Amino acid sequence: MPTFFIRKRVEDNFMYIVQLFLLLFFVSSVFANDSALRTEVLPPGIAPIPAITPLVQPSSVEKIAPGIFRIGEIVINKHEKSISFPAQVNMDKGLLEYLLVRNGGKTHESLLRTLVEPYNLQLACLLLGLEGTSRPLAFQGAPENPTGDMVELRITHADKGGKPINIRPEEWLATMQESKATPVKNLALVYTGSIINEGRFLAQLEGSMIALYHDPVAIVDNASPGGEIHSHWAIREGTVPAVGTTVTVTIRPKGNIR
Repeated sequence: MPTFFIRKRVEDNFMYIVQLFLLLFFVSSVFANDSALRTEVLPPGIAPIPAITPLVQPSSVEKIAPGIFRIGEIVINKHEKSISFPAQVNMDKGLLEYLLVRNGGKTHESLLRTLVEPYNLQLACLLLGLEGTSRPLAFQGAPENPTGDMVELRITHADKGGKPINIRPEEWLATMQESKATPVKNLALVYTGSIINEGRFLAQLEGSMIALYHDPVAIVDNASPGGEIHSHWAIREGTVPAVGTTVTVTIRPKGNIR
């Protein structure tokens, strides 16, 4: 088959996934607004959802170059198998439950915050070919390990001289054991995909995106030992740039970090 048609078929499939997800987004948004009028019991460990949920418009998918797409502030590079987007340092000390939340989410316990919408991040992960779990955890802090495709993260920021620094998130993390902080050596992160409850995409409603403490609402969860332990994860003080520092978060399937 000629290369042109192979490439066209791949791009057609790519846009087909986009259309399917946008349809899911629409249905989810409609149910979110409709179910705001009802009272429901959520699974244990999931924070109550506000009574009124504003309808968020999904971002369009823009092709900016061959194999490179943009969804809102997210750039998907099919050649490098990467997703990149801007974020900010949200905390430089204290206990953590999340690596990343959307602005307005659980920012009191997250290392980073972002303006990127969770809907867009989940769509970007799907377009990159990541597959989530078929067995979502029952509640936040569940003892089972989350399952799905393994991913690796990089955080890039500029030093005082403007030179880019590329780090693994664990370089900023510690675990707490008997009030003693131990540096994290390796972090196992899994793309699980967020859960849908009565037609509502919970990551969008709660703003939870990358979890350290097991959370079925998050899009990426922590499969490292201790992910089920509350108050176990913390910032390694003295390693994180000032709160408000702009960073770039890059997600790739495990084994594709360069």
